[in-house]
Amino acid sequence: MAEPKKRQRLSHVKSSHKTSNHSQSEGDERFVDGSIISITMKNFLTYDYSVVNPGTNLNMIVGANGTGKSSIVCAICLGLAGKTSVLGRGDKVGLYVKRGCKKGFIEIELYKKDGNVVIHREIHVENNRSVWMLNKRHCSQKDVEEEVRTLQIQVSNLCQFLPQEKVGEFAKMSKIELLEATEKSVGPPEMYEYHCKLKNFRGKERELENAVKEKNSFLEKAKQRNERNKLDVNRFYERQRHLDMIELLEKKKPWVEYETARVERDHVIAERNEVKQRLITLKQVQAPVVRKIQQIENQLHSTEAQLETAAIKEASNKCKQKQDQLDRKHKEVRIKRNAVVTSGFIIIKRIFFFSSCVSVRQMEQNVIDLAKIEEETREKIANVNSQKVSVVAERNLRTKNRQCRCCHQCEFESVC
Repeated sequence: MAEPKKRQRLSHVKSSHKTSNHSQSEGDERFVDGSIISITMKNFLTYDYSVVNPGTNLNMIVGANGTGKSSIVCAICLGLAGKTSVLGRGDKVGLYVKRGCKKGFIEIELYKKDGNVVIHREIHVENNRSVWMLNKRHCSQKDVEEEVRTLQIQVSNLCQFLPQEKVGEFAKMSKIELLEATEKSVGPPEMYEYHCKLKNFRGKERELENAVKEKNSFLEKAKQRNERNKLDVNRFYERQRHLDMIELLEKKKPWVEYETARVERDHVIAERNEVKQRLITLKQVQAPVVRKIQQIENQLHSTEAQLETAAIKEASNKCKQKQDQLDRKHKEVRIKRNAVVTSGFIIIKRIFFFSSCVSVRQMEQNVIDLAKIEEETREKIANVNSQKVSVVAERNLRTKNRQCRCCHQCEFESVC
């Protein structure tokens, strides 16, 4: 009894397919944008040619293993510009063409209020190339993806399209990932965008909170450091005040020195004027005495000159006298010697021994006397010379004293 029921279901599918291609029924009005109207497959995996017409409500494909249930799922994914990585089976699209065929195609009709959308994808085994058509017009894969996106179809979203190879991956999804996938599949497009913005805002909020915490921590540390440095700052300001005062005093120092020097100068000028006045008074008082001293010095000069002249003349005369005496003595000695010599020969002849001895002794005595006279004369000459030297030294000393007195008087007048 199960077999007739199965045949009746197949005949119903065929009849519904025929009616959907010719007229709008009440069931078509319950389709929403993006609903699949029909799926046509040729040379695709296990199918040579097959057409599937889903209903408006829940659709279930039941069959034994290897009958092509997963092939329909693969056709939906690849026909809607999905990637082979979503299916988790072959990574090349050419592997989905039936073995022994060079090409195959998938055609999916989607419901849209303005007019149904027909997507046709022809797959070539060679070079894994695909040819796309949108409403029987050639287009690119990006155009198909954009059309699918406008119908809010998300083949890569496991909450909307879940192949059996991705069930394990779906089970491993976290709550956050499930929430995001649900928002993408169920909510309006802006919901996920709002959610992303909300996450970004939350991230920024956390960053700001962390920044605020860091700033507060830095502020506390800065306050503590400021408290520690407060004493140093006060010392610095105190030092700066002292430096400013030192600078001001340094600027005032020349003025104070000038004032001090000016006061001392005035005091010295006053003392100088006073001393000048006293000097004038003393000069007036000492003028007669100075004149007398000058007269006395002049007299002394003349007297000393006369004395010196007289002493020199006297010494010269004495020297001349002594020299004359000495010359006379020498003459006498020479005369006596000559007389003695001449008379000696005569006396020798007469008196040989005794008389010769007496004459010799007498001559020797005369020589001794002459030597004594000569010595005394030399002593007198030396005494005269020494007296002359003392007189000249005394005269030079007096002259020097007069010059010193004149120099002192000139210096005193210049100081005043």
